Amino acid sequence: MNIAPPVVYPVGRFAAGRILLVAVCALSAVGMVGWQIQTRVTGPTLCFGWLMWATCALSAALWAPRQALTLGRLGWSGDAWFWQADADTFDQAQAVAVSVGLDTGQGLLLWVQPLDAQGRAQGRRASAWVQAGAMPSKWHGFRCAVYSRPKTVSLSGGRPQERV
Repeated sequence: MNIAPPVVYPVGRFAAGRILLVAVCALSAVGMVGWQIQTRVTGPTLCFGWLMWATCALSAALWAPRQALTLGRLGWSGDAWFWQADADTFDQAQAVAVSVGLDTGQGLLLWVQPLDAQGRAQGRRASAWVQAGAMPSKWHGFRCAVYSRPKTVSLSGGRPQERV
């Protein structure tokens, strides 16, 4: 099995993120109006429905920006993933687990979660948006790294094997 070569890729801002959030809130409001018209609900049930909608929309607006990794670099060493904020040096890189949330071909929404010294996930997951245009010459290698399986060492032979 071939392992993807090491690569460090810049993580930028997800410019469409705010537009997407507003669109989802608007579509859900249209759904609420449709529910209101179809069921002809009034009174406390209607107020409760709109209160719940407003609570969810406000929570999403406050929560979403805190869950995004921006202005840093996501790297693959050939064996493991790491995250570096722009101000950090390589010695201050944080080991992370990476999984794909959305793949558009020209962009990847990745879920990134910090790892402890034993390689166990710790802390909250965050999202990182990477685009082909940020570093076109490294895009193919980065995509290969995202979809590659990390090596593991078997206890019997000491040779790297594919993780199942």
